[in-house]
Amino acid sequence: MARALGDPGRLARELRVEIGLKRWEEQKNPSGAASAIFAVLGLGAIDILVLLPILLVVLSCLFGFFVAGIAIFFSGGFVFAAGPFMDPPGGPLAAVLAGIGLMAGGASQLAILTLISIGVVNLLVWYGRLHYRLLKPAIEPQTHGAVQ
Repeated sequence: MARALGDPGRLARELRVEIGLKRWEEQKNPSGAASAIFAVLGLGAIDILVLLPILLVVLSCLFGFFVAGIAIFFSGGFVFAAGPFMDPPGGPLAAVLAGIGLMAGGASQLAILTLISIGVVNLLVWYGRLHYRLLKPAIEPQTHGAVQ
């Protein structure tokens, strides 16, 4: 029966990966995402030389857009709070509305980037699951050879 299950070390790694992936599916938070990504990377299921450069570019772009969204939001807060006192073109109401618009734009950018980040982690988890076999049932009928 032990031979039917395979290498015990690999089975233990696959179980750890599956626990990390289940945690991500139950709790969609940064901690769950990190545990899922590191679990799949720890298994060695992802071809590091092919996927890592692509993943680094995607994550770097996402990080840059997150920083830009936060900067837009806070600059909108500054325009909203200080704009009416700086004699802007269009008057104080234009500055207040511009500030609200910038804050709304920054918040919507961050919301969309959060959804994209969840999608990237889900794709990575899906890709990792394609590259490892989970526990097969030990009572699986053997179709090759004679009955033992």
